[in-house]
Amino acid sequence: MGNYKFPPSFIQELLSRVDIVDIVSHYLTLKQVGRNFTALCPFHPEKTPSFVVSPEKQIFKCFGCGVGGNAITFVEKYENLSFPEAVKRVAELSGIELPTEFKEDDALSKIEEEGYKVAEYFHSKISQLKDYLQNRGIEESTASRFLLGYAPRGYSRELKVSRETARELGIISESGKEFFAERLIIPIFSHGGKVVAFAGRVLSNDSKLPKYINSPESSVFKKNSTLYGFYQSKEEILKTRTAVVVEGYFDVISLHQIGVRNAVAPMGTSITENHVRILSRYVEKPVLAFDGDSAGKKATLRAAGLFLVKGKEPFVAPMPEGEDPDSLSHSLPEKLKEIVNSPLPFIDWVIDSAVKFPDLEKSHFLREFANAIAPLRLANPFLYKIYVSKVSAQFDVDPAWFKVNAPNFRKKEDSEESVPVPPVEKAFIKGLVERKIEFPLEVSPNVFLSPLTAKIYTLLKNAGFSHLTVQSEFPELASVLSEILFSDFTDDEIRSAFCRIAVKELKRRLRKIEDVDEKRYLRQLIVELEKKNLDVLRELCDKTLI
Repeated sequence: MGNYKFPPSFIQELLSRVDIVDIVSHYLTLKQVGRNFTALCPFHPEKTPSFVVSPEKQIFKCFGCGVGGNAITFVEKYENLSFPEAVKRVAELSGIELPTEFKEDDALSKIEEEGYKVAEYFHSKISQLKDYLQNRGIEESTASRFLLGYAPRGYSRELKVSRETARELGIISESGKEFFAERLIIPIFSHGGKVVAFAGRVLSNDSKLPKYINSPESSVFKKNSTLYGFYQSKEEILKTRTAVVVEGYFDVISLHQIGVRNAVAPMGTSITENHVRILSRYVEKPVLAFDGDSAGKKATLRAAGLFLVKGKEPFVAPMPEGEDPDSLSHSLPEKLKEIVNSPLPFIDWVIDSAVKFPDLEKSHFLREFANAIAPLRLANPFLYKIYVSKVSAQFDVDPAWFKVNAPNFRKKEDSEESVPVPPVEKAFIKGLVERKIEFPLEVSPNVFLSPLTAKIYTLLKNAGFSHLTVQSEFPELASVLSEILFSDFTDDEIRSAFCRIAVKELKRRLRKIEDVDEKRYLRQLIVELEKKNLDVLRELCDKTLI
């Protein structure tokens, strides 16, 4: 949408002709309460409606976060539009035609207008990519919908746009060099439908060339405020209140082609808080459909955390290992639609994913989960408790572990090295390495609060590494293991640490045992261990039930 210039008299006339209830109802489900209407505020997380629309006063107000205004300011904030764009959008929603004298006559409007012409030029060369698109399974109608194109060498001479406009659109450098020569062109639409930038995909197999290059940010293009495919998906998103968030351009394009018309992707980077803020205004059910590799799982956890902060509980459409939405849309399109249309609740996906990891990777994955859900401790303590309870029960993890592993949840994720190793776990590891006291019991890595302790224990006991081998094979553990071994613990302190770890392990096992006699036996052993009677462990290890 362009940058119209409207006099105050027109704004006043427009507001006198529109009904704010009709405008807001296009985005929110309103409930009449007396003379007013209420809804959950779209601008901050809440469970009890504090957002009120007054048809009598033609205004809205949230008594939770304080935001308020009229029909234009609501649309401006909700759709992340400039004020002139919001004016035009309100007129469209109300069926009011703008007077012809309000023309797009400023510099930004000129750039946006030229952007579409440039995209059409590149699209006119699409025949040169016929074989490539056919091999990728991209139909002609899909290429037209997204205005895909080709940039022949020398395009800057053929395009009839000024150098200043070409630089602003990112198709040439300051020196006039062509950014996108001999690449497939993907126009980037603003959320209002203007072409504001471009992406170019390499067509050769030259590994020295970057696979994708993007226009730099400009006065009309901001990466963290733009979602690829949002313009093409907007109608479906508003209708279903659902968006499928994917990682790449062709993930979006391929999903649209098989009929999933509400797919969007961040602009060549990870999804940001601003992307989530924008989507949260439209979406009640965000669906994350990232790649099926470990990086995709990590990205899913991070994105889920951002949505949870905004009060939106995400769902996950898990891709098979080694697949992404683009690849799966061509090999098994019906399977992909089934996965996307029946996504898992976030917590179910977490549990399903974690059970497939070996112990070392599982610990790291659950720590990332702990960071992702940590904001819920303030935003939604009830949901936080449900998440922690489910995962704790499934994996025998101490609920306190989640807080220890996400101490600064509003800051950047901490490295494992920054999580302090409790003294009892240091004494335990030192006792294992030095073998001054025998510890015959095998324990689960999940009984440890520190992920470093869990990793070191797994390597020492299950993988058969010596402490020296651990330090050489796993450099990230070298410092902490050295610190542990230099720590000064007495035999009594090590014995006490062995007993405390053994008690945690037996309590973990106790939750899984159903036989009454076995439960009674373990409880007796726990009582003895709490008295620091380590000798009972040898008796325990001789029992077949363990």
